[in-house]
Amino acid sequence: MEIDLDTFLVTVYCAVDDLYREQFAAQKPRRPGEKPIFSDSEVLTVAIVAQWQEHSSERAFVRYVRSHWRAYFPQMLSQSAFNRRVRDLSCVLQALGPLLGHAIAQRLPAGPVYEVMDGVPVPLMRRCRGERHRLFGDEAGVGRGGTDREWYYGMRLMLTVSNQGIITGCVLGPAPTDERWLADALLRWRSDPDGPVPSEEDLSPFLGHPHGRRCARRGPTGPLLGRWSAGTPHRLPILSDLGFAGEPWRIHWQEHYGAQVITERHYDAIEDTEERKQAVRWLHQHRQIIETMNDLLEHLLHLWYPGGRTIAGLLARLGAKVAAANLLIAINEQAGRPRFAHASPFA
Repeated sequence: MEIDLDTFLVTVYCAVDDLYREQFAAQKPRRPGEKPIFSDSEVLTVAIVAQWQEHSSERAFVRYVRSHWRAYFPQMLSQSAFNRRVRDLSCVLQALGPLLGHAIAQRLPAGPVYEVMDGVPVPLMRRCRGERHRLFGDEAGVGRGGTDREWYYGMRLMLTVSNQGIITGCVLGPAPTDERWLADALLRWRSDPDGPVPSEEDLSPFLGHPHGRRCARRGPTGPLLGRWSAGTPHRLPILSDLGFAGEPWRIHWQEHYGAQVITERHYDAIEDTEERKQAVRWLHQHRQIIETMNDLLEHLLHLWYPGGRTIAGLLARLGAKVAAANLLIAINEQAGRPRFAHASPFA
């Protein structure tokens, strides 16, 4: 079943408007002057739908909306005014994705059983340019990631995805930062949204003090961002790869955040070789859901080189992509299509 433009835009707008009125509208500060003719829900809808637009600048997309979608957005703003409104709603966009995911998960046939956690590369520019310009300073850096483990300049997005395919939370940090620090920030901000950013000094009492050159532990290489998009606490097990292994980390996450993070090391106590192989095989099989979501984010929603010249702008765009990915699951489910089908309003 194909999805027409009317259904696509109305579904996105209704989902965003309902959640915005329920969670955010009452908290928005009152400002002097006339009430904006272009509502916050419309700004959020356009910002989310823009993530499907390929090889186009924000300025070009605003022109497209003004020219082709006037029936849906008759009071569409100019590019500069729209950009200001998106930056103003950056925190809302960051929180919107996981909240939409939670609401969508309740309507899917089977509830969430577990989550999968993994880091996703977010290149911001070509490595040679990044090393020269350092667009985001300490917030970005050179790291390795992806299936090919290639070097890139940018940041790393830490995602948790439920077995339903819904993104339940995310945080952002510099590419060189160890993924376990990003995982700690995500789990900490779930249990305490006002908690401090994890640091080496903060966690040394729980992780111990490593000795020797080979086992030296390095803290975050720059700011960790995204406390509004970390998601909500729960008791579901979290499946992950060996990048999150380490007995002190596992105990710390279990005792302080109530999070059970499972890696291959979880099965080391199994003495029977064949039984252990089956358990590891089960773990790898059930982790594949996050690879499917990573592919959707990269190839349909253009996670690589997202644009943005400020941290607020970058966080707003990434938050819009997470919201778009979760809304796509709902739209496909509603239309009777495969859950991860690549649907686009520009098709």
